[in-house]
Amino acid sequence: MYPRLHILKMVIEMECFIPVVASCPLFKDIDTANIQNILQGTAYKIGNYKKNQYIFRMDQPIAYIGIILRGSVEVQKNFQSGKVVSLICKEKGDLFAEGAIFSKMPAYPCQVIARANTDVMLLPKQDVITALSKHKALLANFLTLMSEKLVMLNQKIELLSYCSIQSKIAYSLLHCISTDWASNVIELPYTQKAWAEHLNVSRPSLCRELRNLSREKILHIDKRVITILQRDAFELLLSE
Repeated sequence: MYPRLHILKMVIEMECFIPVVASCPLFKDIDTANIQNILQGTAYKIGNYKKNQYIFRMDQPIAYIGIILRGSVEVQKNFQSGKVVSLICKEKGDLFAEGAIFSKMPAYPCQVIARANTDVMLLPKQDVITALSKHKALLANFLTLMSEKLVMLNQKIELLSYCSIQSKIAYSLLHCISTDWASNVIELPYTQKAWAEHLNVSRPSLCRELRNLSREKILHIDKRVITILQRDAFELLLSE
């Protein structure tokens, strides 16, 4: 049995982060009472990380998945050559490392670092598997997340199939506005450094090609806000 004060502390702590956890896609359409019930059945813990601190390393045994309570994280692939490729950035309320819990690999396939001071709920792998077997809604949400992850992987493969940097820029930006195809204004969700890693190109090369597109008046660039000035010419870059 937990001491009375310890139980009270857990209840107060849970009330603070439940709204964020409820916004996580894993708990979509699950009411607060059921979320609390699910979490109480796990040995979750809250991790606090400083900017650039590792949350998961590639040589670390797969033991947890994470939900971001505050801050943001970056998922990276580290190759033997020393090259690091940024795969995706995740924000408050997002789930990460969920694809690893059913893997037979002994360690995480990617590393996860904090992009800012970040608080993370760490859910033990076995507890998550048990919860999925007990709650149909949770399982349905998990399968949806896995399906979306597969789509994202296919998009990444398509991105890397483009040869020129300008065609990669075009694909990346058009993907950013895919939910509002008529829009010509894109606010990048990451820095140019992270964008270059996402495109698998060097930052100087990315900056050079962006300057070229700006000089040709195809794009207007204002820090992270990019406006497509010539839509037809921009879409033609995909054929290069």
